[in-house]
Amino acid sequence: MFVGHYAASFVVKGVDRALPLWVLILAAQLLDVIWAGFLLLGVEEIRIVPGYTAANALVLVSVPFSHSLSAAAIWALVAVMAYNTFVQYGRVRGTAALVGAVVLVHWLFDAVVHPAQLPLYGSRFPVGFGLWRYPVASTVLEVGLLAGSVAFYLRTARPRSTLLRRGLLVLISILAMVQVVAVVGPPPPSVTVVAVSGLLTPLAITAVVFLLERGEPRRLT
Repeated sequence: MFVGHYAASFVVKGVDRALPLWVLILAAQLLDVIWAGFLLLGVEEIRIVPGYTAANALVLVSVPFSHSLSAAAIWALVAVMAYNTFVQYGRVRGTAALVGAVVLVHWLFDAVVHPAQLPLYGSRFPVGFGLWRYPVASTVLEVGLLAGSVAFYLRTARPRSTLLRRGLLVLISILAMVQVVAVVGPPPPSVTVVAVSGLLTPLAITAVVFLLERGEPRRLT
């Protein structure tokens, strides 16, 4: 899953308006950032197999440290501690659990679209419902999750900055188009390209949201 991951960010932002949106955006793709880094370091392994599923050509050969359920839970805990330490702004510490929940939901969303290649523990007991076998259904799900969550966020959080509102609408439109192109286009040319794009794209999206959010008055409640 790609753009669908960001749905959790907008829903949680609608629930707790004081949480920085850029933090939630990064949390939504934290596992993929870690995964991309591990690919570049040779710690984890994937293969590109055209036609492996109708919507995605990636085979997760070994991803125990980024995309097992046990690892996802650990990274979620790390995110909670990092938020409490570096981004808390003096607020109630329990709200950081929402950041960890966004990290963990990433794995659950992936389990919906991946075939049985997401391990529960280490490299053991792989699971996955395989919605990527049905490209139209998986694309509609991802884009629908993103659009619905943004609509929920705009209705509940009511961002005051016009730049933030318009910028987010442009951003999600671009993400939706990228999602469609990723499904109908050719497979990536190499694992290195997958890893570099998997590392830089979420960080770039986080940076854009951070800049858009700078003009939004901070809410204390």
